[in-house]
Amino acid sequence: MWYFILFILAVFAVLWYSKVSFLNKREDAEKLKANVIEYRNEKGPMRNDYTEIPYPYVCIQGSSERLIRLKYASSGSKPFKINETVHAFWFAGILYYWEAYDKGLYKYIPGKINFIK
Repeated sequence: MWYFILFILAVFAVLWYSKVSFLNKREDAEKLKANVIEYRNEKGPMRNDYTEIPYPYVCIQGSSERLIRLKYASSGSKPFKINETVHAFWFAGILYYWEAYDKGLYKYIPGKINFIK
């Protein structure tokens, strides 16, 4: 029983840490509008896993017509429609999806925990 509770707490801690670090990246970034142009199947982020995942390629509005891979992958689904406008931001040379942690299970995990109010 205690192992199950510790496992749940550990999973929550990992999910919370990833959301907080993402929000810290997004904090000072400029919100950009981008149009989804196409999906390309590419190797997943894990080593020794040869599963191909569809990554969205976007064109940032107001810039050149160069296609840029949007850092947002979900296992096998295509969350955006072609020609849909999404929000993104640059961090360390990578284009991230702005609302990545505002959907699904992550929207229920707090971005900040204030013990002192």
